[in-house]
Amino acid sequence: MPYELQPTVEFPNLRRPIALIVDDPAPCINPLWFFRHQVDKQAEPAEVRTIPLEFMESWCEFIGAAQIRGDFTVLPYPAGLGRIDQGLEGFDRTEVARWVELAQRYVAPQFDIHCEILTHTNALDLSTGSMLPISEHGWTELQDEVVLTDYFAAAMQILKETGLPNYGLTQPCTYVGDESMYARAILAAEKRVNKRKVTHNLLHMDSHSRNVPPRITHCDLDAGEAVVSVWAATGDYIWGTQEHGSERASLTPRQIADLYLTEDGSGGRLAELMGGTSPIVLITHWQSLFSNGTRLGLETYKEVTRRIRTLWGDQVTWSKISELTERYLVSRTAKIESESTRAQVSVKVTSPFSVDVLTLAVPMPWPLFEAPTVRFDGVPVEGVQRKQDLKAETWWMDGSTIVVSLGVVRNITREVVITPNGDPGLA
Repeated sequence: MPYELQPTVEFPNLRRPIALIVDDPAPCINPLWFFRHQVDKQAEPAEVRTIPLEFMESWCEFIGAAQIRGDFTVLPYPAGLGRIDQGLEGFDRTEVARWVELAQRYVAPQFDIHCEILTHTNALDLSTGSMLPISEHGWTELQDEVVLTDYFAAAMQILKETGLPNYGLTQPCTYVGDESMYARAILAAEKRVNKRKVTHNLLHMDSHSRNVPPRITHCDLDAGEAVVSVWAATGDYIWGTQEHGSERASLTPRQIADLYLTEDGSGGRLAELMGGTSPIVLITHWQSLFSNGTRLGLETYKEVTRRIRTLWGDQVTWSKISELTERYLVSRTAKIESESTRAQVSVKVTSPFSVDVLTLAVPMPWPLFEAPTVRFDGVPVEGVQRKQDLKAETWWMDGSTIVVSLGVVRNITREVVITPNGDPGLA
């Protein structure tokens, strides 16, 4: 007699994904100063014009110690000053090259690096290399898929030639247009430059909902192609630290950190998100971290990450955005079939996309009084004794539920067979 059961997709290895997106990084310049100057037409913006190399060194030291992961959205042709692999007009080439070297060595292993289009200020005429009298975000809204693809590909190509292979795309400011077309242009550019068939982008933020999942904006199961729109789930609560004399700039790192997560874990935006069911994606900006020279933003993030580590430890896992979105994509598109009898439970998983880990909780149709025999694709696999030791190609017994973590290759079926040892406890 068959028994009905329904495996559920869980967070990878039962740990909630968490990621940090850092918008606007570029060598030497303060991108906000140039945005105010070129887009907002301010003759002398209040922000400082440059961010020194030493700040990049401090950032690299911080992320290495904290072991955080996410997205680092580099400007390939910042403010129209030049390609970052060839130097920026008015800035020391050695400093630019050193910034890029630091990004390659220390940032890229922990963060996806992708373009925030090209300049982050006014759009660039690709044929002449001159700036157009319109912002990039305003210009993109007027373009068709072919033009956008060429523009996106140009940005990605610069990063590739800089030694910072692109994975994804961020839109400066806003985009009001056909997001399906926009996603197709991103994918076409990724395929052209990086031969990548799955990618992601950042366009939206929701700092109020308890659940802020990614959205799949383009998906072709037969071709194995997709674009996932990742949404940031926080505001940039350190943005105001750039305004000397403002209320936010007068607070301490601990006080600002409370907006993210209080010391006891009872409050703050991250506590709200931890009560939901989606990944947690934070967002900030390179200039916010620098805080117009005070570095209050960076000190705040040191405190925030310390609290996350202290309060949540193994409950969360820092992820690159590509890891987070690829795992989400498979969780939404994989075909999961199960069959159970008095003798065994079988679960088959087939996905149109590959992924490093997919975690399933499989409720048994009968009580388990001892560990069962579990086979992955016919091969017996020993279970882990502790939940925190769960990883790909392992399983963990949670009462009468078996939690399995599998790596999945596109269109290749994985099968897990669970067989009880001794009396499974049936009446």
